[in-house]
Amino acid sequence: MTKTIFQINIDTHVLRELRHTVTEEINITSNIKYREQRAWDKICAIMDRLDDTVDYLNGLKLNTGKFSRSAFDFFDFMNNSAVIDECIKELAKIFEVPIEPLKKSTEIFNQLGNDKKGTDELYFLYLRSLCSVHPVETSRHKRYQANDFECSPYASWNNRGLWSDCDLSVSVYTSKDEEPQKRIPVYMSQIFKYVKTRVNFIQEITNVIEQYKEEAILKFKKSNIKKTTDFESYVDYLRNLNNELEKRYGTDRYYDYDYVIKLFELNLSNPKNESKLKLYLNALKYAIEFEHSSLQNMSYEGFENNGLLKPDKNVETSLFLELCSPNSNSEEQRKYRYNIEKIGYLSRNSGYDNRQWAYTQLDEARVFFEKYVTFEEATGDFEHYVLVNLALYLECLENKSLLNKNLPNELIYRQKLLSDKELIQLLTN
Repeated sequence: MTKTIFQINIDTHVLRELRHTVTEEINITSNIKYREQRAWDKICAIMDRLDDTVDYLNGLKLNTGKFSRSAFDFFDFMNNSAVIDECIKELAKIFEVPIEPLKKSTEIFNQLGNDKKGTDELYFLYLRSLCSVHPVETSRHKRYQANDFECSPYASWNNRGLWSDCDLSVSVYTSKDEEPQKRIPVYMSQIFKYVKTRVNFIQEITNVIEQYKEEAILKFKKSNIKKTTDFESYVDYLRNLNNELEKRYGTDRYYDYDYVIKLFELNLSNPKNESKLKLYLNALKYAIEFEHSSLQNMSYEGFENNGLLKPDKNVETSLFLELCSPNSNSEEQRKYRYNIEKIGYLSRNSGYDNRQWAYTQLDEARVFFEKYVTFEEATGDFEHYVLVNLALYLECLENKSLLNKNLPNELIYRQKLLSDKELIQLLTN
């Protein structure tokens, strides 16, 4: 009999589709609960395991001649196939996808067992138990066993054609003196089909995930967010918006409205900065209107949701985010990029050493910032941080920045209006 090398070819398209579907609206899928715990870590572990294990099996060549008696390559294949099977069943449980098609199928192995209630899954587990998991005592698969327990000394590739037309033969001791050794024929086409059927079922799970996301997003869209007129103060409105942000995007959202809440509560120490800060606050209020729409529509795309009438290509941002971290990318601002980065320590409790380093960097860049604001009489870390951001905001309005292109040419946001010539130059690439 000619030796045949076996190698499975699992289509990985379903794995890519799964990952894309799970991560496309990560705010929805990352907050799913499973057994009263957030399931995100388990979902990520499953996707990573599936990717790596499927790639491994696709690259695994079986019956190469390396193993003459015990087919360790086959044992390896069975164990990793079981990992795939387990991952898929766990993922189905998380998203409440019925797995009866996997649990009840019989057409692959056609092994119903003594009680005629066997399935493909149960037979696969029986083979795996004999070959690699419990070779010295397989005792939990009664319908396939010839005695209370079975032992398997080895499973061998059938390269010499000693055992009918099978690809591999599992030797089994039944511990019955009057009975000869039992042999179980294994056909790799059946094993491969079993694995591929499981992997293909991922498409069913992906479809359910997609439907789940659509329903969750629709529910949020129908839940109206309160407007500024529903609150006594603008800060109360912002706090509610912050709660809506957490409700819709979870605790793993990459920004919040804490900064602007503190900013609108801030009383500046020096009146010389107040009129300039008013411009900055007005710009933030304008941007918050788009944030409100974005949360209501569950989308960051389009002017109505991000406030960017003139967006930069291949840049995912919003008017609000640009205002929270003003960046003109001018030559002078680039000169102080490191200073600006480290001054960010003042926006949060970053420890004594980081705080001191932030003030050192602020002093080094003071000549740049004081073109726009004064630090005289300023108190506290947050006020210093705000004054730096205010200076950067005003500097952005003097340069060809994303902020300058998308902020209305009105005096409630600017110290001076742009001329028609300046507008043309600003909006021309």
